[in-house]
Order: sequence, then C-alpha cells, then structure tokens
Amino acid sequence: LHLEIAVTDDGAPIPADALPHLFEPFFTTKTQGAGAGLGLAVAYGIVRRHGGDILVETGLETTFRVRLPLQGSPP
Repeated sequence: LHLEIAVTDDGAPIPADALPHLFEPFFTTKTQGAGAGLGLAVAYGIVRRHGGDILVETGLETTFRVRLPLQGSPP
C-alpha cells in the first residue's frame, strides 16, 4: 500500500528538453536570480530516502505525483 498526493496546475507545459533534468540540483528554467533550482532536487531526495517516487506528467496541465509507501500496512 502507498499514499499518493497529486498536485496539478494549468500553466505552461514543461518543455520536453527540461523533463530529464527536473530533479537535478541547480537546474532551473527561471531567469537568473529567480530561483536556485534546488526545490525539486531536495523534494526528490527526501521522497526517495523514504522509499517513494515522484512522477511528472505534462501537457495541457502538469501533474506531479508523490508516492510514498505506508509504513506498517499489511502486505
């Protein structure tokens, strides 16, 4: 069993060339000084250390799905 939290927005889609780099430290599509590019990298590291994953779907909307295992749940 796992817990999944989905967050969706209807802003511009994430460019295809940016998708493979989203979770890399210091990667950003923002203008210089508008972001350090650490937020998704830190979030991804925390989720992975807890045995989870973050999935991204982009198109007309962009959805981030955070999946975490439920501790103590029956097999």
